Amino acid sequence: MPGRVSHSPKYRQAQDYFRHVLSLDRRISSLEAEIERQQSRLALNGVEGGERVSRTMEGDSLERGFVKLYDYCDALDTRLIEYVDERDRAISTLDCLADGDMVQIVYLRYFEGVSFPAIHKMFAVGARPMSERKMYSLHEQAMCRLWHFIPPEYRQRKSVQ
Repeated sequence: MPGRVSHSPKYRQAQDYFRHVLSLDRRISSLEAEIERQQSRLALNGVEGGERVSRTMEGDSLERGFVKLYDYCDALDTRLIEYVDERDRAISTLDCLADGDMVQIVYLRYFEGVSFPAIHKMFAVGARPMSERKMYSLHEQAMCRLWHFIPPEYRQRKSVQ
């Protein structure tokens, strides 16, 4: 809730993790754009998909450059897969929340990047309007429940009582 800071370490640690997950979406978008850009460079120079550069330009001084570019694209693909896998693992943690409103609040905030005021507007109009206080309360409860399912590096057990 604005103006109120939770004193729960579980809440803060879970929130840090889900903020990290939100940043993964930006990284994924950036990597996808970079992969597309590098693959376009290869295609412009006559190198497609799974083609082996060493056979198409054997002996050519450009070969090393294309091999490096190809390796760079492979490294980007690997990082992209790691980010997507981590995001998928984070989404799967939402299965432990029995309350659909909690799931929706966490999903919209950390997987869609929707601001809390915008989420509140979504909940304020509908069959069951929700107060801003209730929305923040559900968010805090969800973070505390999800704490048990976040990666250990985000859970600092010694600081949690």
